[in-house]
Amino acid sequence: MSRDLVTYIILGSRDRLKNIKIPQSSSTEEYIPANLEKNGNSEKKLDDLVGLAKGNIIVFLPPSSQPTKKSKEILKKISMIDISSWGWFKFSSKKKNFLSNIKKISTQVRSIPDIEQGIFFNKRIYFSVGGIGKFGTSPFKELSKRFYSRIDPQNPLPALIIRSKNFNIF
Repeated sequence: MSRDLVTYIILGSRDRLKNIKIPQSSSTEEYIPANLEKNGNSEKKLDDLVGLAKGNIIVFLPPSSQPTKKSKEILKKISMIDISSWGWFKFSSKKKNFLSNIKKISTQVRSIPDIEQGIFFNKRIYFSVGGIGKFGTSPFKELSKRFYSRIDPQNPLPALIIRSKNFNIF
C-alpha cells in the first residue's frame, strides 16, 4: 500500500465498462474497472478489489466520470496524511433539472451520497467497518451508515466530471 497513491475503482459491469475509456494508471493514480456481475456477489468483488488496491485512499466512481484536477490533488494530500477519512463529491452545478435538485436536497438532509457523486475513503476505515455491506439500489447507503459509526465525513470535494447521464452500473 502506497501512502501517496489513490486507487479509483470504476463501478460497473463488464458490459457497461467495455465501451468506456478508463484512464491509464500512473505512479500516483491506479484505475481499476470493477467488472461487477448483475447476478453475482458484488459485495465480495468490491471487498476483494479494495483489499488488492495499492492506494491508501479508495474512490468508487460511477461509470463515465472522473474527478477534477483539484479533487485529485486533495485526494493525494489526504492519502499522504494517512488519517481515517471519507466523503463524497458535490453534485455538478451544470445540471439544473428537477430530479437533480431533489437529489441534492436528499444528500444534504440524509448525508448519504448518490451513485453519481462517487465516494472516497481510507482503506483502513473501510475494513474497520466490515466492508461495503449490502450493495443495493442505493449502493452507498449502507457504507455511509457504517462510516458514520466511526467518523464524520470530510467536506464534499468539487463535482466529478461526468461524460454520460447513464449512471446505471449494470
